[in-house]
Amino acid sequence: MSETKPSQLSPTREAGVLQAFHADKAPPAPSRLLQLTDLHLFAEPTGRLLGITTRSSFQAVMALALSGGQAAHALILTGDLVHDESPAGYRYLRQALDETGLPYYCIAGNHDRRDLMKKYLGSAAVDPLGIRRLNSWNLIFLDSLDPGRNSGHLGREQLDRLIDLLSDNKAPTLLFLHHHPMPIQSAWMDTMGAENGADLLGICERNPQVKAVVFGHIHQAFSDFRGGCRILGTPSTCIQFLPGSIDFAADNRSPGYRELTIYPDGRLATHVERLAGLHELPLAHAKGY
Repeated sequence: MSETKPSQLSPTREAGVLQAFHADKAPPAPSRLLQLTDLHLFAEPTGRLLGITTRSSFQAVMALALSGGQAAHALILTGDLVHDESPAGYRYLRQALDETGLPYYCIAGNHDRRDLMKKYLGSAAVDPLGIRRLNSWNLIFLDSLDPGRNSGHLGREQLDRLIDLLSDNKAPTLLFLHHHPMPIQSAWMDTMGAENGADLLGICERNPQVKAVVFGHIHQAFSDFRGGCRILGTPSTCIQFLPGSIDFAADNRSPGYRELTIYPDGRLATHVERLAGLHELPLAHAKGY
């Protein structure tokens, strides 16, 4: 189901807990995260995917994301970073991300190579299970890449470590991975999700501090709930896929990104932003890529 920009939750009540602030003290400031996904960059600046010049569309989406009035605190890139798996593509991405001056974290997608990510992105290429702290929140990154396959998989060791982390730490948490952990009602795409995504969502249901599971891969906006946990998919910075399609189909919607605002009291606000228009249209009758 497509996502629309949600209304703001009450600033004083979440999950039935009333928050009290001193009259002479402003409430703690929220943090703003920007998720960009499925860049599909090439070594050559003119490289195209289904008619879209992916580097120029990435640059336009990045400029839009950074143009907001409120400063961002981190960039999170959820896979399919470099389509041709080229060193030059990763070098360009490192330079572009460094120029923002923001912390950034990168997860592998099915079109990525872990070794090149580590070589060219350094510590920003997160481990199979990585955790970073941002103020009162935990950001957990899961590598769902299953080399040689379009579908994803989470290893038993990853899931066991996740269970231990969540058992020991009850801080509000966001989980990020590349592959979608539940069906999105698009038959062809649902053959390529995280094969054991149901195990991941079961863990989240048992740990209410997990506020959302956020992913890429599907090249479209998606929003659902599993218990009290939000399940959030994000448009690509280049080509879009038609929601609800039985077979592969491109969509003429604009590229975009997801903004996540996390509050010290555990609230989450999120929405998708898209470019105002397309300077290129995807190939009309493409059957895949």
